[in-house]
Amino acid sequence: MTDTIQLAANLLFPENGQQVRDVKFFDVGSSRVTAAQLAEQIVRAEAAIRSGNAKAVEDVEDYLTS
Repeated sequence: MTDTIQLAANLLFPENGQQVRDVKFFDVGSSRVTAAQLAEQIVRAEAAIRSGNAKAVEDVEDYLTS
């Protein structure tokens, strides 16, 4: 397992503390996504959340169609 994949797994499912209980990944592109690419996005998303640069989305359907 690569370091990025392990880091993403640790961010989502830490040994101690809160763990992700419900996560969904959407493949919206025409190409296949590798585990390393998905892990990179998880790491970036976590960094955005921690830095306060993430935007909370309450209604995903509305957000995607607006």
